[in-house]
Amino acid sequence: MNKVLVFTDQTSSRLTYVFDLLLTDLSGLSYELTSDKDFFSACTDPKFSYSTEPIGDEIFFEAEKLLFETENKPQPINFCEYEKIRGFYPVSNRSRIPFDFFASAFFMVTRYEEYFPFHKDKYDRFRPTHSMNAKGGHLEKPMVNYYSLELRKILTERFPSLVSTKKVFEYIPTFDIDMAYSYLHKGIIKNMVGYVRSFVLSDFDEMKERFRVHMGKQKDPFDTFDYLLEICNRNSLKSIFFFLLGDESRLDKNISFRVLEFRQLIKSISEKTETGIHLSIKSHKSSGRSEMEKRRLEKITDLKIFRNRFHYLFSHFPHSYQRLLKIGITEDYTMGYASRNGFRAGICTPYYFFNIRSNEQTNLKIFPFAFMDSTFAHYQKLDSEHALNEIRHLMRYVYETGGTFYGLWHNSSFTNTKEWKGYREVFEAVAEEAAALMQPK
Repeated sequence: MNKVLVFTDQTSSRLTYVFDLLLTDLSGLSYELTSDKDFFSACTDPKFSYSTEPIGDEIFFEAEKLLFETENKPQPINFCEYEKIRGFYPVSNRSRIPFDFFASAFFMVTRYEEYFPFHKDKYDRFRPTHSMNAKGGHLEKPMVNYYSLELRKILTERFPSLVSTKKVFEYIPTFDIDMAYSYLHKGIIKNMVGYVRSFVLSDFDEMKERFRVHMGKQKDPFDTFDYLLEICNRNSLKSIFFFLLGDESRLDKNISFRVLEFRQLIKSISEKTETGIHLSIKSHKSSGRSEMEKRRLEKITDLKIFRNRFHYLFSHFPHSYQRLLKIGITEDYTMGYASRNGFRAGICTPYYFFNIRSNEQTNLKIFPFAFMDSTFAHYQKLDSEHALNEIRHLMRYVYETGGTFYGLWHNSSFTNTKEWKGYREVFEAVAEEAAALMQPK
């Protein structure tokens, strides 16, 4: 048996959304809602109540207001801990768990706090240090997934016949191609500026390398594509490459999509693995520009493009996601922070975007990533050994909960020079260790 009866005084789109997530998507259970107390009391099958008052001696989870509200307002957050899980909405001691973890899950996965004015970083992004997950001390743990584990444990202890399913761990490396080549295909002027800059900075090793690449005596250091695909194939890992094809701006500086060699590279990779658009910073100014960049990739690959990750991980709720839906994007991989690794939405499983302003679930699926290579090297200033240890910690949490471990890498991070020394070894170690965890036990 895998069906659960749930008593609730009222229902709402918010409630069914989070019940679908915790019960169906994460636990493999079906459920039925009822507001009939007599019917609920007479039922001997697996059941629990989610209400303000218990009916009898059933498993009772006390409900806060959040899932039944229709207007949005800043939430009074009070942190609460129970065994290994943490949440935001404390309730009375009559409840099986001392906080409303359904409301807590909804708050996290919808990014409720990001719908209100916030103190932005220099790129106008929401700061991870301001998130309730960080303030509660659990940004590095996929707390929503742990909620589902605790819920299954509580239900099966009371109803041993209940059969739930745990999702299987998977690791999927993803790659942002912000700059396909370091020296090649940039034009005479940009390369001359590069030589002059290296000379002024007395970086003669870079001058020499640039010259050797242009003379065809050395491979461009950012041309790591064959290596990345080989490591993924060796470990039987799926992968996704996101290409920046926007017009050049202060922050969007990739090779022009008109360059034949770049187009050939994109086409070649799209024939070997999955691809998506890396919508530019400039694209946020209009849906028309977003659609244009998406069409560019579709024309190059001869494929329908439905995946995206925003450049610089720039997104605002709900506008950015509404724009994606408008242009036919149904999968987004932006959910994560640039300056901190962990779980921005408190979850390590793909889930659907719920717009709290319209109070409805959409068909845009969100794929949260757990870490980004440049977070270690640029924001945290960690060497490769410390980066690998942090990735291992994050991977252990995802493995424990049966989630999907998405990593964000850049083709430019494998030069094995300067801050990127040792990162090839990190990439390979993560691939091998994750592949071992994915083997059937």
